[in-house]
Amino acid sequence: MPSWYGVQPVWWAPLERDARLRFGSDLRHAYRRGSLTYELTGLDVIGEPDPIDVSIRFYENPLYPTYGQKPQDFPRVHANPGASSKHRYTGDDALCLWHPLDPEERRWTSSKGLLDLIEIVRTHLFLEHYWRLTGGEHDGQWLIEDAPHGMPGSGAWRSSRRQRRRAARGPGPRPPR
Repeated sequence: MPSWYGVQPVWWAPLERDARLRFGSDLRHAYRRGSLTYELTGLDVIGEPDPIDVSIRFYENPLYPTYGQKPQDFPRVHANPGASSKHRYTGDDALCLWHPLDPEERRWTSSKGLLDLIEIVRTHLFLEHYWRLTGGEHDGQWLIEDAPHGMPGSGAWRSSRRQRRRAARGPGPRPPR
């Protein structure tokens, strides 16, 4: 039986290389049974008055759905706990950083490295901050393309992409006068 990817240097060494060069001792890791956690102390985020601590946890066998993705490509990321956001998982307050059914080029994968994931987190935290400043739950603005919420066929499915396309088309044909 092959050992878990998280304990194999051939996996974690390239994953963390660039992030370690960039963040040095501010980036730490910890192994637990079946998980590898990276803790980043003090990530600077535009607009936030104080740096934000980030936790990224990879699981050998995640207890949450990965929607067909490999566990190493779907870590749980936590930052700024309890902050109001339209893109967090309700069960554990993890950041929802991409739509799980998007093609690989629209999602993060471990082959892109931890530094790339941290920059996605930094951008996400800025977008959350701006969304809260512009009204939050009351029509706050998400500055980039907004991924769907929920899964197709579920009562929670709502696609902001679809709504944006409808708005771009206009209200539709006008009735005859």
